[in-house]
Order: sequence, then C-alpha cells, then structure tokens
Amino acid sequence: MANRAYLYSLSNRPSTYADRPECLSGLSEWAYDVPFSYRVLMSGNPKLCASLISDGFEDDAPEDKTRLYAISSEFELGIARFKKFIEAVRPLAAETSKYLASMLDETLAFFEGNNPRYLLLETTELDCMYDNDEAVLRGAVESEIEACRKAGAAVDLLPEDPKIAADTLKGASEKESNSPLGAFHGLLFNDNFDDAENDLPLGLYWTDVLFYQLRNKIEFEGGA
Repeated sequence: MANRAYLYSLSNRPSTYADRPECLSGLSEWAYDVPFSYRVLMSGNPKLCASLISDGFEDDAPEDKTRLYAISSEFELGIARFKKFIEAVRPLAAETSKYLASMLDETLAFFEGNNPRYLLLETTELDCMYDNDEAVLRGAVESEIEACRKAGAAVDLLPEDPKIAADTLKGASEKESNSPLGAFHGLLFNDNFDDAENDLPLGLYWTDVLFYQLRNKIEFEGGA
C-alpha cells in the first residue's frame, strides 16, 4: 500500500483526536508526496492541529500515546489563491499540454458549490516513513505548514492579469530562486504535470472516496 497525503474539508479545527467535526468530506489523496495544489489550498492561515486518522501507534501503551499532528487551514483564502493560480496556469496549459486544461476545468467543477469552513491535511503516513519519534513527526508537520505558507505567498505575488502571471509562473518554475517565487520551481505544465517522477506534482486528482474515510462527530460518538 502506498503511503499518502490526505486532504479533507471539515467544519472545525480539531484540537484532539476525539474533537470531531459535524461535517467532514474527503477531497483528495496523493501517494508519496504533498502536491503543490494541496499547499496552495492549505495556505489560508495554516495551523498545527490534531490528526483525525490516528491517536497514536498500535504498539503505544494506552497511557502513553504518541501524539500525531495534522494541518488545519481556512478554506476561503486557500480556494481564492488556488483559483488565481489556475488562471495563471491556463495560458501555459494551452501551449504545452493536451490534458492539463481539461484537468483544470474538472478541478474547478469539483470545488463548485463546495464551501467548507476549514481544510485538513494529513501527512502522518508520509512522515512515518522516516521516523516515529513524536518531536520529529511534529517538526515534519511544522515544516509542511511553512511550505504551505510559501506556496500562498508565491501565488499572492503573481500579477492579476493571467497572461502576465503565466509568464511569471513559467519563469519561476524553470529557475531555482531564493525569492518567494521560488516556491514554483519544479512545476511542470506539459503532460507530465502529475507524473510520479515529478518532484513537485501539481496534484489535480479529486475524489470524496479516500482510503481513510474519517468519521464525523455523530459517527465517532456512535462508534460507527
């Protein structure tokens, strides 16, 4: 089984494993990486929160559970940035890819009418590939929060005109930089935009059926 990052929409910022939202839905999952789309979506005031996937490891003593973390963010700002990013990608997609433009359309259609208050990014599976120490795992999630902030800051710097923004985006994706626009470096806008070998996939796969179907408040309290 692949280790994945999982993206959900929900109605709260979980403070504990048992702090379940009233409303909860899957959005996407991605094997062995956190794609750029997730980071832009999660850029709306991202904060450390409790994981809802697990409250520790199977071999933990009941009185000494490893605390696992996830990331919570505000949907409204994240989706606004994501839509701006998509409009900057469109001119590039028209020039270099047979499939990217249609995937952008499918992405917007998926989020149409989807207006949760918060998003949840779970990276525990990925982080546990390298270490199971609680402090190390927390540090990995905090590093991902910083990556989300940088992705959002990069989108904010794109010009409002999509064609000019596309030129800026293309240049930044091709040249490594220490500037805020360096967050775009490594993105591809040809037909390999989501290739498994790509170090920074766009991440345009969306579904509400994920490997981990998290339980909402009623399901959790009812033992479903």
